[in-house]
Amino acid sequence: MNQKVVVIGGGTIGTAVAYYISKLGNAEVILIERDAVGSGNTSAAASLITLARSKKAIIPLVKETLRAIEDMEVVLGESSGVMKVGSIHVAASEASEKSILNLIEIADEYDLNCEWLSADGIKEKLPWINVDKVIGGAFMKDDCYMESTVLANNFAKAAKKNDAEIRQYTNVRELLHEGGQITGVKTDEETIPCDIVVDAAGAWSNLLATQVDEPIPMAPVRSIYWITGSRPDLFHPKQPMAIFPDASAYCRPEGEAMLFGIRDKAGNQVNPKDLPQHMHGFHLIKEEEHWDILMNEGEKFQEFFPELAEIGVAHCISGISTYTPDASLTIGNARHMKGFYIATGCSGAGVATAGGFGRAIAEMIYGIPVFTDIAPFHIDRFGPIDPFDTVFRQRCADARSNKKEG
Repeated sequence: MNQKVVVIGGGTIGTAVAYYISKLGNAEVILIERDAVGSGNTSAAASLITLARSKKAIIPLVKETLRAIEDMEVVLGESSGVMKVGSIHVAASEASEKSILNLIEIADEYDLNCEWLSADGIKEKLPWINVDKVIGGAFMKDDCYMESTVLANNFAKAAKKNDAEIRQYTNVRELLHEGGQITGVKTDEETIPCDIVVDAAGAWSNLLATQVDEPIPMAPVRSIYWITGSRPDLFHPKQPMAIFPDASAYCRPEGEAMLFGIRDKAGNQVNPKDLPQHMHGFHLIKEEEHWDILMNEGEKFQEFFPELAEIGVAHCISGISTYTPDASLTIGNARHMKGFYIATGCSGAGVATAGGFGRAIAEMIYGIPVFTDIAPFHIDRFGPIDPFDTVFRQRCADARSNKKEG
């Protein structure tokens, strides 16, 4: 295959796609990013890489990401900074205990390294946690976290070693096509002829996809996390991450502080047409609103972490995730436009699944049997949709609000 492929979007998914296409075959690959690689919504990701999922089809994609991280450390000759600390899914009700025990069964099915911990066992690993209401939890030992911008840049550097071209600070304005076939892209500066376009533009993906009548079933949805003040007596970088289904919350170490997220019930979403070209200085939350969420909807999380009020919050980070109505992914080829592929709608798992996204898209392009079943992620699964419709966008936002896993 001697075709020219343009990948639009330099986040973790777009860079992974460019890496795998350049690695698996001889196509000419150009990655186009409007800003710097890894500087968009990728840079605001909490970056948990968790393997055990109730949506089983996602697990092989996360496994592929972990394989890619190891491979790139060898290829690039440098550490990725990945922190393999594991994660603890904490049960504090009969309902969460049941769902976590089910997650352990799934972990066993996929040969994931896990064990059940008592409340005291959890307290031993997480000295800051209040276990008064804790029944126990599942310790997923191979889960990890890393800086998302590092992962995106490593994928880009590895792709460049495979002769992919990385064009930063380049804005794609239009997809070009003729007779139902992609023919190129038009940037602010030039027209680039190509045979294949991969839309990995994240929150902006539908602004491109709808140009060729291929709406993607996802919407930009607000995500929020906070970082506490430093407390070296309580936190350190090698502590396990933790997921609290009963509080719709998660946390991970952030140096000698803690990063934690709470999925607010409001499910704030935005029309892609209203997004700025650059996220610098753009926020979907006001300071008083994030305090309201923390004090009211974060009340359950504070039962596990009562010292939060004492320690205080040093930072609130708001970003955008792209959610589907089923809180899953969108991967695959377009319905009608030949040469157009979709790699977006990550539902908060863009860092964890990036390698899987990249490999699946590359194998589809080269006509190689895809390494795992991606049928659950096809863009047709919801039937006809309008990604700009307020009701549809709210369905996507509600999917985030109702999400319990990491």
